[in-house]
Amino acid sequence: MKVMDYCLKCLKGHAERTVTLSGDNGSILPDCLGLIDELWNKWQTPSDISNRLLKYIKQRTNVYDPYASIKESELKEAKRAIEGLKNRFTHSLEGVLKLSTLGNSMDFFIHDGYDTGGFKFSGDIDKIEEEIYIKGKEVLILGDNVGDFLFDMGLIKFLESNGKRVYYAVKEHPVQNDLSMVDVIKFNLRKMFDNIISTGTDEVGIRREDMKGKVKDLWEGDAVVIAKGMGNYETISEFHTERPVIYIMKVKCPTVGDAVNKKVGTYIAILGGE
Repeated sequence: MKVMDYCLKCLKGHAERTVTLSGDNGSILPDCLGLIDELWNKWQTPSDISNRLLKYIKQRTNVYDPYASIKESELKEAKRAIEGLKNRFTHSLEGVLKLSTLGNSMDFFIHDGYDTGGFKFSGDIDKIEEEIYIKGKEVLILGDNVGDFLFDMGLIKFLESNGKRVYYAVKEHPVQNDLSMVDVIKFNLRKMFDNIISTGTDEVGIRREDMKGKVKDLWEGDAVVIAKGMGNYETISEFHTERPVIYIMKVKCPTVGDAVNKKVGTYIAILGGE
């Protein structure tokens, strides 16, 4: 998915927040905004530019994980929310997909909380069910934000109860508020689900050329592939013609909304790359 005009404002807001969280007094912000302008062209995805920007800020500030405190807060909020929400959704495919989409409410540029008021869901349930049925016994879930993990547990358990072997892939190193292996250890998340693997990357989304190890094997095999969040959609939609991908996310911006033909604010579970 390529950038659109709306992305420019979002990326510049992302730069401002990341610079602030990195403890800089704003001295490097003009350089960051200049980098965005330099990288801006119709052939880039939003994540391509974001990844270059984040690495530049990390290099200039030498701050390894500027979103550490944000992730702690989001995980606490997710824990509180899941207790009140998990029984509102049935233990059916549609129910666990809805709960999983709700977990994607948080992001670095939006904070709506986990609110079911006005919850609008659009899902390719029949297509997704068929995809799960016809594929092999393995499932690759490409995770997104820290809070998502808790909301994905219902989906993981549903898949396991249907004979699937689930692999939950997270970033190797921190990038914005995405779940990383550092967070898995820090928050002791393996006690909830042990089969967490690394993408081996420190970037938003994932590029085809960066797939390696188990992630690459699952992508190229007959596994079910599920991708959480807009960052994964932005990058994987560039090459998902290779195989079907189940996308689960909240549509948070007009660029993604145009790409999937859904209104901003809609929670979706769709099958792409058919």
